[in-house]
This record gives sequence, C-alpha cells and structure tokens, in this order.
Amino acid sequence: MEKMPDLETLALVAQQHPLWHWYAIADSAQSKALPGALTDSSGQARSLLGATQGSPLAEKSPHLVAMSSPVRGGAGWEWIARMGARQPCVTVVASQLPFDALFDQLKQFAEIRLPDDTEMFFAFWDPAILGTLIGQRDDATLHIKGPVLDDEQRAMLYGGLSGWWYWDRDGAMHSVAIEVQTPTVRLIKPLKLAQHQVDELVEASMPDHVLYYVDLNQPFLLNDIPANERYGYVSRALSGAREIGLETMKDLVNYVCVSLIYGARLNQDGGIVALLTRVKNRELRFSAAMELMPS
Repeated sequence: MEKMPDLETLALVAQQHPLWHWYAIADSAQSKALPGALTDSSGQARSLLGATQGSPLAEKSPHLVAMSSPVRGGAGWEWIARMGARQPCVTVVASQLPFDALFDQLKQFAEIRLPDDTEMFFAFWDPAILGTLIGQRDDATLHIKGPVLDDEQRAMLYGGLSGWWYWDRDGAMHSVAIEVQTPTVRLIKPLKLAQHQVDELVEASMPDHVLYYVDLNQPFLLNDIPANERYGYVSRALSGAREIGLETMKDLVNYVCVSLIYGARLNQDGGIVALLTRVKNRELRFSAAMELMPS
C-alpha cells in the first residue's frame, strides 16, 4: 500500500501524546461521503449546527466525529489523508477533552454575530477559511493572509484544543500553532466580529466567487489554465483589479476575463495601461474602458 506521509506525521504526534483524543471535523456539504466515510471512528458523530442526523440540514452540516488514534490507522484515517488533500472537506483535531465537552466548545463557534448583531453561520471548519482566520503563516495559498481573528478570539476558538491540522488548496497539510492550551469557554452570545474582520472574510472568499462566475459565463477563457492553478490565477488578477479601485462583482469578473484575454499585454500595452490609469483616477468606468480596448 502507498505510504501516506501526512498520516505518518499524525501518528508520530499521537505516539508522543498518548493521552490525546482524536477527532475530525467533517463537512458533509463538501463531501456527501461524510461523516460516514470515517468508518474507523467510535461511532460518535454530531452536527455542529445541531441538526438531527438524517435531516436535510445534517446532510449539509459540519460534523464532529470521534476517531481512533492515528497510530492505529484504518480506513477512516486513510480516507482523511487521501481526500483532505483533494478537497476542502475535513480538518483533524486533537484534544484532552472527551467528545461531548469538545462538541459543546466547538458548537458555540458555528455562528457569528455581525456588527449589526445579525447572526449567521461561521464556517471556521472550512480549511479554505481556517487559515485566514488564524493567519497560518506557512500557507502560501491564502488570498487574505490574516489573522482575521484577534488574539483573544483565537484563544477562545482554541479552547480545549491540543492540536489542529488542515490541508490547503495545493494539498499540503498545515499544523495550527496552538502554543499554549487555553481553557474552554461558555459564550452567552455568538462571537462578534468587527466590520474590518467581516470585510477581510468577504475578500478572502472573493476568488472562489469570481472564478465561479467566469467559469459559468466564459468557461473557454480558462481552457489553457490547469484546474488546480485557476484559483491562484484569479487571486493574483484580483490584486490588479483592486489596485485600480474595482469593487463590484461585475467589474471584478470582467477584469479577470480581460486579464485572461490579453495576458501580459494588460500591463505592457501602452494603450491598455492608459485606459486602466483613467479607471484608477475615476475618469472612466471600467465597462467603458473595456469597449475602448484594442482587439
């Protein structure tokens, strides 16, 4: 059987910390196989959204799943090591807390309060968001580097955790730096974010949204870019769009399309550069600039 280096790494950590309990946070919305694919678990699996197992909401929910030690291995761990690197559907957590105590700790963060006190789901379990929330320094795939959460908020999120691992968009596993174990918390209300934190999270998800619309409306423009490189391309293109002050989804999608059409000419053609400068100076709308671009 092919060796799985990430599983070997987790097994080594488990050997060094024999009192730790091991869990997966498995997102059914990202993979229909979850949480059932983690067949070597103890059988404990609960929706972090409080959904009844078998309900429509549970089928789209993140679940806390109790796992055996990675030292023992098994089909569930092999599924995690294989699929975690392919799609953002699972993270691994270690804790000295038993299942129910850890569930109560994590469930509190499944919702967040916005500055206007509106409450909404908070996908901290999504590997594509987790790195930005905590400011994972060795994750080069992040569009927004973070950390979005401040020191106190991160300490609360880490309450009761001994270790946390996730896979980035390129399939590399990262270990969250939980340097000091913090106690669990009991929140009276969901954690509240400041407006700048909300803005950063919105921007962090922007490449995915823009890529979706480009693929939906102009898929042929992506033909020459391998699927695993498209997110990175869009992320870099969005930096250029922001530099000239583009804000609306329509303008951002159009800018990425223009960058795909013109390639290097976008920054080298004097006529195009002049048009983009006028857009930056708010002398010209981007939609009007597109009509004036050379063929």
